[in-house]
Amino acid sequence: MTDFREIPEWEKAHELTVAVYEITKNFPEEELLGLTQQIRLACAAIPIKIAQGCDRDDYEDQLDFLEMARDAVIEVEYYLLLCYELHMLESTDYDRLIRDVVEVKELLASYIDKQSHNF
Repeated sequence: MTDFREIPEWEKAHELTVAVYEITKNFPEEELLGLTQQIRLACAAIPIKIAQGCDRDDYEDQLDFLEMARDAVIEVEYYLLLCYELHMLESTDYDRLIRDVVEVKELLASYIDKQSHNF
């Protein structure tokens, strides 16, 4: 087992989650149970799934959790686009968050590839 806090992929995903929570504080109140909640849950799922995978001894289980984390990244990417197109995000915030999402996605893909070679 690995301490998830020591994994750069987890750290970057955690930073993204904090940033999403901060930016969504400014979303319309009527979206609190809609997009705000959805994007927060999807974003938080990324570091959660990475951490859960780290707690597994079986490589296949680890990979399953990493794949779930990657799925959540794609979900967040879509939610950010939707929020931007609904004018809930400024272009500078959208651009910054999308860069972070792409970075997390690339880090996860590399980490998954590296872990899958451990079989």
